[in-house]
Amino acid sequence: MFAIERIKIIKNYLLKEHKVSVAKLSELLNVTEVTIRRDLEKLEKEGFLERTHGGAILKECKEEEPVEEYADIYKTQRQEIAETVFHLVSDNDMIMITEGLTNVYIAKKLARKNNLTVLTNDMRVAMEFVGSPVNNLILLGGDLKEYAVYGQLTENNMQYFSVNHLFVEVDAISKQSGIMVSSISKASLIQKAIRSAETVSVVCLADYFGEKSLYRVGSVDIADKIITNSALDDSYKDYLFSLNIQVYTSVDIYEE
Repeated sequence: MFAIERIKIIKNYLLKEHKVSVAKLSELLNVTEVTIRRDLEKLEKEGFLERTHGGAILKECKEEEPVEEYADIYKTQRQEIAETVFHLVSDNDMIMITEGLTNVYIAKKLARKNNLTVLTNDMRVAMEFVGSPVNNLILLGGDLKEYAVYGQLTENNMQYFSVNHLFVEVDAISKQSGIMVSSISKASLIQKAIRSAETVSVVCLADYFGEKSLYRVGSVDIADKIITNSALDDSYKDYLFSLNIQVYTSVDIYEE
């Protein structure tokens, strides 16, 4: 099991149970206790939990803060990425935004634009534009899986559209394995969406560079632009520059 999947399972377990032992997680995830301690240490640094002797407890939520908001340990990084994207999109653009929590933050910012045409398969992205009558929203049809629609109907609908700019959120980027996501449905949709876009921007949190996920979308150079937060390691910047990919790590920094 990859680190990203382990972290998600640990977070979900703690949100439900509020506390857990290292031994329990080791048994649940079938990895060593040393690996679990490393995962817990990372989550503690991110402010999600507090480690205890032999385990961890969920950090206490503030009363006024919704659980979803509190549980998003990458909120600041997602907002940073959303601010960058806001400056890359112009009024009157035709764009597509695929499923993903960072893309929801992006949608929230872009709803302030004028006369955008926005194509999406994510219900949460769509909801950000519901109260924005100056923009045009197209929600793809298909089989609903949690927050987004996927499947043959979705991909059939998508073939009728052409967009200036495609924003795809991915779960991992690796020099060895390329661009990866957590489901075959997501991988298939992104592969089809790329064919309908003039410019492809891949959105990925800096912490997910060098990680792996289950399904490969393609090589890194399918991206025209990669948009991440400012914590991206310099070794990955150098790697992306060598592929002539435009890299955006903050609203003020376009590195080439």
